[in-house]
Formats: sequence, C-alpha cells, structure tokens
Amino acid sequence: MKLTTLKYFVTVAAESSFTKASEKLYISQPTLSRRIQELEIELGVELFIRHSHTIALSKAGEQFLTEVNDVLKRVDKLAHMFDKQAHLDSTSPIIKIGYLANFNMGIMFELLKRFKSSRPNVQFVMKQDTPMKLADGLSSGQYDLVFNLLTYIPSSEDVEKAMFMKNHLQIAMPVDSTLCHKKKLRFADLSQETFILLERQQSPVIVDYVVSQCLKNGFNVKANCYVKELDEGLSLVSLGKGLTFLYSGMNDGTLENKYHIKIIDLENDGEDQNIVAAFDRSNETDLLLDLFMFIQRNLAAL
Repeated sequence: MKLTTLKYFVTVAAESSFTKASEKLYISQPTLSRRIQELEIELGVELFIRHSHTIALSKAGEQFLTEVNDVLKRVDKLAHMFDKQAHLDSTSPIIKIGYLANFNMGIMFELLKRFKSSRPNVQFVMKQDTPMKLADGLSSGQYDLVFNLLTYIPSSEDVEKAMFMKNHLQIAMPVDSTLCHKKKLRFADLSQETFILLERQQSPVIVDYVVSQCLKNGFNVKANCYVKELDEGLSLVSLGKGLTFLYSGMNDGTLENKYHIKIIDLENDGEDQNIVAAFDRSNETDLLLDLFMFIQRNLAAL
C-alpha cells in the first residue's frame, strides 16, 4: 500500500469523479482507475460504488476514508515536525539546563519563565539528571547551567556558583515512633532503627551520605527494603515498615498529611548538601551570564 495511492483515493472521493480527480492529480484516468482497483484488491473490498456517469463511496470506502485522512494528517505532521526546531536553531539562542530529579524545583521554573518574558527568543533545553552526571555534564559542555548539590560542584576557578536552595537531610517515620517527640535528630539516635532506602542508582547522593554518616557514628545501616521512588518509601513508612531518608528540598510541606507520617530534621554538619546554580566560565556567553545574574537578583523576591 503506497502513500501516493492513498492520496489518489482521497482525491477521487473528494471529486466523486475519476475524470476530475485525474485532471487534478495530473495523471491519466486509466492509470488512476487502475491504482484504485489495485487498492481495492489489496483491501479485499470495493471502495466505490460505480454508476454509468458517477461514483460514490461504499460503506467500506467511507470507513477507509476516515482512517486514511487521519494517516495523511499524521504523515504531514511528521514531514513538518522539525520546521519549528530548524527555525529555532537558526534564530533563537539555546541554553541547556540540567537539574536534580525528585526535588521541588518550582522556583527554578518560575525564574526561567520570568527571564524568558524579557527574552522571548531564548529557548531552554531542560533535563533531569543525577548529581554526578550533572557535574560531568557541566565540565563537558553538555549543560550550560546546572542546579546541583554543592558537594558535587567541582572546586575550580572556572566554575561560577551561587546559592540557590538550602537543603538538608530529614528522616520520615511512623507517627507512633518513639522518636516522634524530638525536634531534631542526630545520626547516633538512629542506631537501633530499621530503614527503607532508595535504590542507589535512583538516589546515590542520599544513600552514600547516609551510609557514611552511620559508619561515622559507629553503626551500619539496617535496610528493611529498597525502593525505586520516594513515594513508595514514604508509603511503606506509613505502614510501619521502617524509617526513610529524604532531603528537605524534596519536601513540599504536604508529605506528613499525605502519608500520615512524621518528618524530622537531621542535624546538619555543613552546607555541602545545599543546592547551587553553577556554570563553567569557559563556556560563558553574555546570555548565560545575564541569566545567572538574573537568578541571583530575583531569588530573594520569590
């Protein structure tokens, strides 16, 4: 079944005449009639009811016409799907931005929206990534700007960074936990607890930090199970299966009520878990620098 034959069929149906359709398609009437007959043989149905001087769609033809029109529209969309992108590539500057998955990045999107309102031609290419890949992508030029944990930002004179979001570790527990009365916890307080951990490939930053801090406080992490998403972990916490870790940057303030759990801050021994905006000066452009300075100026206003 050829695409040209489908177009011939639609034209014949629209003109209700092989003669008029052949004139419009610039092909001979015998050729057009033969192509439609071949299509009917292929489908095993008659698409047209032929009279001495007129033709009309059969019921099968009406059904087929609906489907063919849909197919041709999709083909046309495919043919032009990159027209806009090609235009953007030639006329619009693009900034490639990488950011952390699972964190509440609403402020980031709001700032980008405000910046774009004054620079309507700029286009943002957005991608979520792990902290390590964000760091590597910044160095390689895969990303122009990243929003990443400070501990993963390379210490280099070429890397410009600015505080974006305060972030620290928290612990989620069942509402009947013996630890619920505390306002803040230390890792030493958790030595007898059992945990639900995110799989390392899903959140290496939390797992590695938790394991190191537990070892630093003289005990190993006792994991009851591993989960792929924070949502799954918090659901298990609500069922009393253990405690789980999360970052304050992942907590939008609704999680306690949503899962009927208690979330308590863990003592923070530094600022290396805060989220920063960073770019590499070796890849700097005037537009990128303007965006970076815009983010710094406007953070306080949000």
